Amino acid sequence: MITLDTARAEVAGAVRTGGFAEAFAQLFAAAGPAALVRQGTAEHVTASCLVVDPAAEAVLLTHHRRARRWMQFGGHLESADASLHAAASREAVEESGLDSFTWVSPAPIDLHVHDLAGDFGTCRRHFDVVFAAVAPVSQLPAVSEESLDVAWFPLSQLPEALMPDLVVRLPQLYRSAVEQFDRAAPEGLSPAAEPLTPRG
Repeated sequence: MITLDTARAEVAGAVRTGGFAEAFAQLFAAAGPAALVRQGTAEHVTASCLVVDPAAEAVLLTHHRRARRWMQFGGHLESADASLHAAASREAVEESGLDSFTWVSPAPIDLHVHDLAGDFGTCRRHFDVVFAAVAPVSQLPAVSEESLDVAWFPLSQLPEALMPDLVVRLPQLYRSAVEQFDRAAPEGLSPAAEPLTPRG
């Protein structure tokens, strides 16, 4: 299971904080390790991954079954996750069905805090740490049991039923992901990037 020190270090390395760095620090100070466990507190950390195709200027989104909204892949941390990056990786693999993709950077591209409404049990607020990966639109996604649909969308034609915060944030997240990818890989591939394949 991820340690509090590891989570703090990854959050501190975020490319953009969205103004939420202090909120994460307060959560860690108040809840300690319980901030990393879904059952630990109603307010806890989650990890997500935005998958983009810079060549097609497109993003891969999931239509979340519970939220009934389109969003990036992500969710709660699990005991096998050694880091927030590992949790985002696992969620992306499980929910996208892609054969492989390449990490933009080992660091998060954004932080976000949002309240939850509807059928989310005891969860009331998520402190989300957002990573990013690159894949081509030629890769066809697969729908998991957590989703109603998974699909590529051109950045200029995003779906109407986006999570409310993503209406403004998604274009910014896309730009941040592409900028980080270009910085790490001026010729299209980052030596530090990690190709990821689903578990069999």
